[in-house]
Amino acid sequence: MTYRDADIPAENNRALEALTLLSKKWSPIILLMLQHHGSQGFNDLLEGIPDISSKVLSDTLDTLQEAGLIERRVVSESPLRVEYDLTDAGRDMEPIFESLADWVESHLETTTRTILLADGDRRITEMYRQWLSDRYTVVRAHDDREFYDRFDDRIDVVLLDVSLPGIDPRGFVEEATDMCRTILIVGDRPDPELVSVDCDDILRKPFVRETALESVADQLSRLDESETGRERAAIEARRSLFESIYSTEQLEEQPAYRDAVGRLTELEKRESE
Repeated sequence: MTYRDADIPAENNRALEALTLLSKKWSPIILLMLQHHGSQGFNDLLEGIPDISSKVLSDTLDTLQEAGLIERRVVSESPLRVEYDLTDAGRDMEPIFESLADWVESHLETTTRTILLADGDRRITEMYRQWLSDRYTVVRAHDDREFYDRFDDRIDVVLLDVSLPGIDPRGFVEEATDMCRTILIVGDRPDPELVSVDCDDILRKPFVRETALESVADQLSRLDESETGRERAAIEARRSLFESIYSTEQLEEQPAYRDAVGRLTELEKRESE
């Protein structure tokens, strides 16, 4: 008996065919490799996928080609060099993988903290995901619709690029303060006015894996601290960042910076009383 003999609507057989293809061990991994890294040569795939043999890789590539999800392109005739890439049908599977990830986050029990990565560049969020996913559950968003669809009470820490269209970082931080920790991601020369945004930390691009891990871990380690302690630590983090970029003279010309320093003095005095 096959699934075609089961008492289910005939139109669902096509979905079962797709699931049967994706249930093969290496097929979804190859599709995701091509999705996130672009065109790959045979050796690139062989090196990038641990434990797969040359024969199994070759057979799986043939299967995916026959299914119309990838294409083989000759790059050089002499010496012969070929690359594999997704077809339009293969690229159309990207939102399916993302929907599956969202379903897992919503319906399968997890004991790990959840991090929301928000950046318009999918390559950037994939890099961050690779940095964080061995320690945390990671959710990604690439526009304002995805961001607000995926931001809920599961989220423990948000890493938000301030340039993401449709999102007002200041407004979001004010809204999310009681729900999660917020880390803003800024460019090389961020506007000093951002020192007044009440986020918990700011990361300046480009940063490395260790910096991201340290910032997230620091926020999670202080979830039970007092409101005063949280505010003080947040202002100190923001002040430290901007003092590493701009001179004291430049910053002291900024009302936002002067207000932040004044507020920090008040908090330190309150804690010492």
